[in-house]
Amino acid sequence: MLRFIRLGNTIFDDLFSVMAVIDLTFLRYCNWATNGARPLYENGRGPWNIFDPEEIERLRHTLEEVTLPELRRVNTIDDFVAYRSNEPPPHNTFSFDFKLMAHIAIAKGDLDEAVCIVDAAIAKGWVDHLPAYYELLKKRDQGALITFLRKQQASSIATLGLTGYWKPTPFPIEL
Repeated sequence: MLRFIRLGNTIFDDLFSVMAVIDLTFLRYCNWATNGARPLYENGRGPWNIFDPEEIERLRHTLEEVTLPELRRVNTIDDFVAYRSNEPPPHNTFSFDFKLMAHIAIAKGDLDEAVCIVDAAIAKGWVDHLPAYYELLKKRDQGALITFLRKQQASSIATLGLTGYWKPTPFPIEL
């Protein structure tokens, strides 16, 4: 599980964006994790002005009193699913991401559910090509699926530059 606050610049010199990010490490990233990112806006208006002391104080308050406690409550895959399932629009597309939902089911050890998710996506025409893990999943090859998730996790951690800090923990399927 990754939980962090991401600060980013905008096209304007005095404005920056702030995002609360909660994501799963076993999803393979090519760049910064954004799957679980939720923008924090200044009163719903957009990026934060770094030259406005009152606005910076509101951001500090939002981060310390609202966002960080919210991030700290998400510790398990089930917490992650609950958190993402309750996102406000337009960020509430979580349950439509069949790859994410299948990976979660695999990590939790619910291989039958993962097969159902992928097969339903195939039937709906959402799949251009079969996922790399599909044959392993159809065979219910738990060991190979764990290896698949671990490789994706290692790649994500390396991409994010966290290799020196990361300590792997068992997936629920391994417990």
